[in-house]
Amino acid sequence: MGMSKQAGAIEVTPEAMGELRKAVEEFNSWRFYDCHETLEDVWREMGGKSGRVVPERNADPGPALRGRLKPRQAGGQASATSGEAADFLQGLIKAAAGFHHVLRENYKGAVNLLSDSSRLLEAYRPVCLGIDVERLVREVGDCLRRIEELGAGGIEAFDRGMIPRIEMRDDSGQMTG
Repeated sequence: MGMSKQAGAIEVTPEAMGELRKAVEEFNSWRFYDCHETLEDVWREMGGKSGRVVPERNADPGPALRGRLKPRQAGGQASATSGEAADFLQGLIKAAAGFHHVLRENYKGAVNLLSDSSRLLEAYRPVCLGIDVERLVREVGDCLRRIEELGAGGIEAFDRGMIPRIEMRDDSGQMTG
């Protein structure tokens, strides 16, 4: 088990949080492709992979990014938390894409993406950006184990009722999902 990230250290804009809530609704409605697309847009705006350099503060990032990036360090350097948020979002993206493959009965895609999702999200337990990551990782793992038990020729027998819902705290602190 890896070290846990401090959930409070990740900072996103209100616009990005709105998109995250939209993506959770899409995920919970089994609109996994839409969820993947929504989160991927935010992920790109957060700087993509954690090793990627985010535009300098005074550089115009263009209309798609303007107002969404929040570097916290002086001198135009992006904060380290931009990469951490991007990694967290990547874990959610891979969960959505993995369950999209489950619905399409694509064993290899489902196993690869759900495995990657669990690995990425593990560090953000128990809660990150209001999302109950502890529960999500556990339930994704349950699904992954069952899919692997069924094997490539048996994925059509996977009980879709096992597909998790993402629980997220609303502005009042109550869990939704």
